[in-house]
Amino acid sequence: MASLSAAALGIAVLGLAATAPARAAPASSAPPLVDAAWLRAHLHDRGQVILEVYDTATQRPAYEAGHIPGAVFTGFLNDGWRVPRDGIPGMLPPPEQIAGVIGHFGIGNATRVIIVPAGRARGDFNAAARVFWTLRMEGADNASILNGGDRAWFADPADPVARGNVPLRPAVFVPHPTTEYLATMPMVRATLASHAAQLVDARPPAQFEGRVKAPVDARAGTLPGARNLPFSAVLTADGEGVRPMPELAQALHRAGVERGAPSITFCNTGHFASTDWFVLREVLANPRVRLYDGSMSEWSRDASLPMVPGHSAF
Repeated sequence: MASLSAAALGIAVLGLAATAPARAAPASSAPPLVDAAWLRAHLHDRGQVILEVYDTATQRPAYEAGHIPGAVFTGFLNDGWRVPRDGIPGMLPPPEQIAGVIGHFGIGNATRVIIVPAGRARGDFNAAARVFWTLRMEGADNASILNGGDRAWFADPADPVARGNVPLRPAVFVPHPTTEYLATMPMVRATLASHAAQLVDARPPAQFEGRVKAPVDARAGTLPGARNLPFSAVLTADGEGVRPMPELAQALHRAGVERGAPSITFCNTGHFASTDWFVLREVLANPRVRLYDGSMSEWSRDASLPMVPGHSAF
């Protein structure tokens, strides 16, 4: 991932307030988190793509057995949403490459996208949040996540269910990349020195404390001074939706995370961190939150960069 210039880095780190020029909101925009009732009322809206996000392409039979009418399938790990870059796995693809992925699913620049956590494993919200972050990074501002995923939809017998495949109608998507949502390694290094932002580790406590090391990481531990807000602490028990506001407030208090403070979320590959980023920035309305794309898989490979065992409250 290319670094920011020194001047841009200095501006960004001081409060993480530097933003890209504002873009006008597309027509018929929706809240970042919608529920099944909202989708029921807007199921047949024109100019909308419902994107059901499964972890892998092997889950296509589950999609074919029952999905939201009109929704298209994507296998998060197989469809190009993340790629290796400079030896680091799971990175955001270059703009022209990710634009092809986005357009492949019928998403144009004016399309409203409803992202559905649709997998069958606990924590599938993470993949949906990463897709949301990716769309925002490339300028697709009219995106939302269905709270509770397809389980919330299937919970009401009155909601229609479709079977089989929905044919893709590819569109042209022109990327408008921004650095507004992104933290880079130089930015994180500067933050360690300046303490201009809180560092929020979205990994499970065992990884945060260095008792377990993810295979993609070269070393165990976390960033000095980081707070542990495990993604599971902000998600419902089934991993498909965001907890109610009082429970989010309790989780942040327990973690020692300030709701409105400048923040950088991270994990191993920017996957779990997407959920913390989404909750802090989009649900709790803190515009000063960035995601460290390379996360610990990048950081841990440089032996000169500090890592420490954390002490999680969870």
